[in-house]
Amino acid sequence: MGLNISEQETSVIFTRDSDICTVYTSDSTVMTKLDKLAESDKSPHWKLKEEHRLHNGELIGKTYETHKRLISFRSNITTREMTEEQKEAASERFRKMWKDKRENEENEEIEI
Repeated sequence: MGLNISEQETSVIFTRDSDICTVYTSDSTVMTKLDKLAESDKSPHWKLKEEHRLHNGELIGKTYETHKRLISFRSNITTREMTEEQKEAASERFRKMWKDKRENEENEEIEI
């Protein structure tokens, strides 16, 4: 990305009389998240509408569309308090998940 972090921005635009929301972003982190939504079969309401590039072809932003009901505003920042037992159980679940994922990837490579 050609933009400095301080120049990267995200704009969310919708009107009262439309169900469509337009999201423009030049923030590379937000772009990655929205790309995953737009490419996923599990989120059919997210669509990549346009890529914005400099004359040299460098990507500097993207515009997405989604349903306005998928945009939310929260009233508070919440934090989760976990006991040591809960932390250990979550850690074990993640270890198993990553182990299973690696094994599945290895099996897929062998099949090819």
